[in-house]
Amino acid sequence: MKTWTLAIWLCSLCRRQLVVSSYGLDGVGGRRSFVEFIGTTSISTSTIALSPKIANANGDDNATKRDQSRLISSLLDSNNVSWSDSAGSNFKENRYRTTTLSASNNAGPASKNPTLYPEFLEGYWSAAYKFKGATFPQGRSILSLRAPGAGLGTCLELPNVGYNPASFPIHFIKNKEFGEYFNVYEDLAFNVPRRFEAFWPESKVLSVNVGKGDHSSTVTPKCFVTGDGCTQKENPLLHSPSSRYAIDFDGPTRKSGRLTQTSDVTVVDSISGTSTSGAFSVSSNMSQYNVNQELQTFYKVITSYEPVGNSGDLALGKVRVAAFLPFYIKEMDAGSISSYDENAAVALYDYKIRLKRIDDMEAVTF
Repeated sequence: MKTWTLAIWLCSLCRRQLVVSSYGLDGVGGRRSFVEFIGTTSISTSTIALSPKIANANGDDNATKRDQSRLISSLLDSNNVSWSDSAGSNFKENRYRTTTLSASNNAGPASKNPTLYPEFLEGYWSAAYKFKGATFPQGRSILSLRAPGAGLGTCLELPNVGYNPASFPIHFIKNKEFGEYFNVYEDLAFNVPRRFEAFWPESKVLSVNVGKGDHSSTVTPKCFVTGDGCTQKENPLLHSPSSRYAIDFDGPTRKSGRLTQTSDVTVVDSISGTSTSGAFSVSSNMSQYNVNQELQTFYKVITSYEPVGNSGDLALGKVRVAAFLPFYIKEMDAGSISSYDENAAVALYDYKIRLKRIDDMEAVTF
């Protein structure tokens, strides 16, 4: 039985009131649910400290957006994907400060402004992912278990590379304060646990929290699967736009049985744009730290979505994760370092995505 169930809607006084954080806990005595009622505007208009940069994060004009879209789309098919366009990489500047990670809210690298999406993505969707393949542009000899995607949960965008998960619900929220066109953002607190459990059914997400504000050096309180810490009163910024998120999860390990583990992810750089056909593309550089394994990973997530037809009920997309292996991480492995380009991807993982619009009540069935 799925533990991270969707919020449901309630008709009240001829207005639909949003019911959020309906979670369940499988355990002694069966499934326990938690439901909290809040007003309709509490999520849809939740805000962060806005700046002109956020409002124009997808380019200042249509020509810029089209140029960026062409650049990003080319990365979905190219064998050569770079972490940075500059002369040198900046991996060390974007790593987590691990010495105080367990106790500090300021251990993550500096994040960029949250990605904004076009209006057609607003709402709830059933997401179906299908694996297309994996390639290794620099050869298999330099690969390491420290590369993103080599181990379960080492890349939260694709927690189990090669697996075709059952469809799962995702949610995008509209906030008109962001502008007229790009005014939708991803509900990370909703999406991340569901994607993680769909890709890794043997795991169970225990809590989720997200970064506060446009540069997420601090995080919200944890929202637990029991429902504790998930209400609007307890956690008002939980469903706000963010460039950082973290989960605690219970999952099997190769040597120690099931353990509670923590993963923290920050978006350190991002660009996005739209094509003349209306397709939306975004490319984001991600820094992830798996606390229990003391494992730092870096990867680029390249995604495109395009609406199909005029109904607004279907969108097709692609996602590619480009995995990177900086020298300073590779050096932790025993033996000598093979000659390779640390600024170029060592592995590329490709999936097709199909989004089918669902309503809030349908999402409860997942």
